Amino acid sequence: MADGHEVELKLELDPKDAGDLRCHPLLAGAAASTRAQSSTYFDTKKKALRKAGYSLRVRRLDGCFIQTVKQAGGGAGLFSRPEWERSIPSECLDAEAFAATPAAEIVAPDRIGKLVAVVESRVDRTIWRIDHQESEVELVLDQGIIRGGGEERALHEVEIELKRGAPQALLDLARQLGERVPLRLGVLSKAERGFALADGSFDRVSKAGPVEIGTEMNVAEGFAAIVHACLRHFRLNERLVAERRQPEALHQARVAMRRLRSSFSLFRPAIRHGKDFGRLREELRWFTSALGDARNLDVFLARNRDQVSEADCEALSAARESAYDRVIETLESQRFRDLMLALVVWVEGGGWRGHRKARAPLAKFAEKRLDKLWRKVRDGGHGLGGLGEEQRHRLRIHIKKLRYAVEFLALLYRPAALAQKRFAGALEGMQESLGHLNDIATARALVEWLGLSGALAERPANPDEERRHLAEAESRFAGLGRIGPFWR
Repeated sequence: MADGHEVELKLELDPKDAGDLRCHPLLAGAAASTRAQSSTYFDTKKKALRKAGYSLRVRRLDGCFIQTVKQAGGGAGLFSRPEWERSIPSECLDAEAFAATPAAEIVAPDRIGKLVAVVESRVDRTIWRIDHQESEVELVLDQGIIRGGGEERALHEVEIELKRGAPQALLDLARQLGERVPLRLGVLSKAERGFALADGSFDRVSKAGPVEIGTEMNVAEGFAAIVHACLRHFRLNERLVAERRQPEALHQARVAMRRLRSSFSLFRPAIRHGKDFGRLREELRWFTSALGDARNLDVFLARNRDQVSEADCEALSAARESAYDRVIETLESQRFRDLMLALVVWVEGGGWRGHRKARAPLAKFAEKRLDKLWRKVRDGGHGLGGLGEEQRHRLRIHIKKLRYAVEFLALLYRPAALAQKRFAGALEGMQESLGHLNDIATARALVEWLGLSGALAERPANPDEERRHLAEAESRFAGLGRIGPFWR
């Protein structure tokens, strides 16, 4: 049994905006206290606790020491997780306090002295206690540093923790704060951030991970888990897009948004009720389209670098920089920040959750939706070689939606894991082959749009290349037919 269940909303802010937060009208009547605190996170040399989903920390505050074990459990912004907390006599790990936690099944308490300090954080913590929407909320501003693996990063976070009442109060408070202060969803706990620094993964591009769903979930719970996973995937790459303009980071950020939009399509019968569904769907379409030009130019350069003349290179470089400028401007816009927070608010507390379809068992709902997506791919794939560009593009969209749905729902079908993997692989291969054909068509349009000259403009279409990609797509489609709907 956990000592407590922490429910908090994590947000990030630029240090220059901390003053605006402190002066926000919602905090005007609340007393604030600021104290210095330091925390040290421990694990085995082989990261046994982290791999099992736990963090172990000793925090020093006003000469007192608190040892805490937390179980992983977050998404994008909203973290809900059990924790085990004890006061201990010194900064040394306490075996007796550790023994009372489930992490003791991973590391024997008598071997706690073998654990090593991996991460350290030092922050000035300002705390406000607020009554909001008949709930008691603690708002925390942390400003300091976090260290791990010889690396150090600045830390500027806002945590809004629920002390009493409904989680919706956290989301509403964040929404109101965000109207005046630029806030972004936080997706990493301090432990996750520190361990990423320690193992060198903090600045790496992140791919989509598995979605933690189960057969015991209802439709609303399954959809929420998928949305949080997509938002986390996006946020883990967003910084690398804005700060480094990395092509692969942009690609993954765009994939995250496309996956999110596909989840709206997959769960549409259950989530379309109410005014917010259509508005959020359109806002997601707006944002995803804002990433398109930069991604198309990245793909074009990767495919045609050897064919680029000096004049073409200048034109392409200028177009790419301009496209990334627009992406970054969009990422920094209030409209985009409002969208991210609005998604979390709607997913966690939207009126759609009260609809009977949202309360229905996830497994039965998933089977029907997969059937429908499969029929579209199956029917559209026949006669693939005779489809025109627009028809192939529509088929590719159906394939993409089915592939993402299969990935989202994979853990529902553990007994059919091998068939699921083969089915998803065939979909991915088919999508990739059709994607190459789409890239060829996009390249032709870019050459004309940018007025490129030289080899690129003069190069004729390569029918052999197009036939090869079509043949690969047809082969993958035949493989899908042989595997069949594994979810049945």
